[in-house]
Amino acid sequence: MRHAEIGKLDKSQARHVWDVAEYCRRTGINKAEERRLIRVLGRFASSHELQMNIVRPQTRIR
Repeated sequence: MRHAEIGKLDKSQARHVWDVAEYCRRTGINKAEERRLIRVLGRFASSHELQMNIVRPQTRIR
């Protein structure tokens, strides 16, 4: 691993990384789905990874 100086980092490429349990709590995802996401992604993931892996039940429109 290399040392990086914080002042020289490009902030445009930085990503916000969520704690999966906190993200699920904030968005109202149930515990079973939270456990599945932790198993698939680990304890931390980007918001894009979380959104692409959440399985939501279909709502019946009729």
